[in-house]
Amino acid sequence: MVDLLNLQCKQCGKWSTAGAGYLPSFSQELYCQDCWKLRNEEVLSYPIDQLANQPAPHWLQLLKVPHRPLVRNKGPFPWTDLDIRKIDESLRCSIEQLYADVQNELPSHPGQRCLSEFFTSLAASTEFQMLWAGERRGPFVLPTHFVKNLLTLDDILHGLSAPSVRKPCESALTLTDGADFRCPISLPPIRHMAELLDVLQYGTIFLNTASLHWTVAAELCLAANRAFQFPSNINVYVTGPGRSVSTDVHTDNHDVLVLQSQGAKHWRIFAPPLRMPHSHPLFRGKNDDRLLDSELHEPLLDVVLHPGEVLFVPMGFPHATGTEGTGGTEVSVHFTLGLSTADYDLCLGGLKQSFLQEMGLTKKEEMSGKSWWQLLLPIPVGFLVPEWIRESEAPSQRYIQEIVKQLLEVSAAELLESGKSLGEISECAEQVASKRLMQQVAVLNSQEEAYEEVINSGDRIFFAAGPEQTCSEYRRSMLRHQIAEDERKRCVADASDPRFVRRIDPMDGVARTFSELQRVHALSMAEMDVYWQKCESLYPHDQPPAELLQELQRASETCKDLLYFLHKRTPQLKKTRVQSFASRRPAKTESAHCFGENREKFGSRRIPLEWIAVD
Repeated sequence: MVDLLNLQCKQCGKWSTAGAGYLPSFSQELYCQDCWKLRNEEVLSYPIDQLANQPAPHWLQLLKVPHRPLVRNKGPFPWTDLDIRKIDESLRCSIEQLYADVQNELPSHPGQRCLSEFFTSLAASTEFQMLWAGERRGPFVLPTHFVKNLLTLDDILHGLSAPSVRKPCESALTLTDGADFRCPISLPPIRHMAELLDVLQYGTIFLNTASLHWTVAAELCLAANRAFQFPSNINVYVTGPGRSVSTDVHTDNHDVLVLQSQGAKHWRIFAPPLRMPHSHPLFRGKNDDRLLDSELHEPLLDVVLHPGEVLFVPMGFPHATGTEGTGGTEVSVHFTLGLSTADYDLCLGGLKQSFLQEMGLTKKEEMSGKSWWQLLLPIPVGFLVPEWIRESEAPSQRYIQEIVKQLLEVSAAELLESGKSLGEISECAEQVASKRLMQQVAVLNSQEEAYEEVINSGDRIFFAAGPEQTCSEYRRSMLRHQIAEDERKRCVADASDPRFVRRIDPMDGVARTFSELQRVHALSMAEMDVYWQKCESLYPHDQPPAELLQELQRASETCKDLLYFLHKRTPQLKKTRVQSFASRRPAKTESAHCFGENREKFGSRRIPLEWIAVD
């Protein structure tokens, strides 16, 4: 909250004890009336007549919106039908209104039109816009019946066993004990259901960019792209029952819609923690970062997703998942549909960064938490564009004017000290905004071409074509990048190379490389040389056993070698043999399972088997 009894003008430094006449900027900084007037005249003014009589821009399609489907009255929200174990009271009204806005009564096996109606009604909902890109950003859950069995375990095996040069798609097995040990292993081809179920006893299978291979994932992405006007991608997660931690608590750098297809999964979503000096809010809990329990408050939403239910998790909101305590015995299969805004720089912050670079200005880092998150909001396109702009006589001109005004507003602190003329500022801002919008259109068009290629492939389940056989440039470039990364990981340099050697950090027991320790603790090279000697080595002379390296290499080649490795090196992660058949919907439990309780420790040190040092 702004203290209206003790205010200081951001520009001239003048103080006021009355609070009258002080106006907030986009970043919640305050200006006295004189400086506010000067700011608007010198920085924020942008004459629209400069845009008059311009030819229709290439990005004009971003203003168009699909026809909003008619949503019939479905009655009150079915709270008793969902397994919601805890919900912040502030979310209840939003979810009820969203349920009334969204078309979710669809056939059990929908076509592309049905998918489009769901995503279009969601994108058009004012309530969704507030939860996604407004002042009330937060999670929600909805019943969406068409999601049930949209992708099955048989469909996944069909893809993982498809003929290919080495592996049919980018996939990995994520291993974690929910505490200090976590590692992804590249997944080899899997030919039989028995092998797939055996692998799932040890961790969660992750199918990267599944929308470039599985037809139904491509259909979902194509419908989402057209409804939201932002790039999208789908990853698929497959987890056996009874696993307390499927993925460690973490944040993502994009907003996601989770669509539960089979089985059940327990989700807890938390409000963003306070920003830490050496941790990026959108990458918490990843790589060498750890999100501590002390940083998290009570969950905003604690829910078990069952087939036919959809969950929304905004970027930067920590979430923890597992299958223990759900009451089910079936394998959990869900889509994670990511809407790319900030990760593609299709947000105010990305626009500002490009603008300041073009102007030769340096970004000011001092910023309140609220203003920092404000810069991550998406550039308004599609349904996010105010209706009065879309229906005006010159929509493209009005639209670019509003974007430029927002851009100049969030860049006001840098521009006021730049000494640049209004003409230079206005011209550069328009060029940067137009270029970014054209880039957004180009990405959407390239993704649409790729997803249509997958949808129209001969195999109606899985498209196995490699980069040389694909027609779309987007799919070709993505597959080539994945192959290059896979080869890089397989041809790791000497394991004693300083880039890969890890030692145990005495501060928290986490294994880190020299460079990771230096970044986390902000130490100089001289200080790091001393600190490095205090860290316990994982292996004698920092050299992993040759036998271990050979086993890791073979584990990514065949499923037989992978299972041998898992049985030998990670027996503590093994769960009961999972089932492939569907089970009845379990009865609700009275209390939520607490993630991370009674975490098992292995051996005398906190890191049980640190062969992740050579991944």
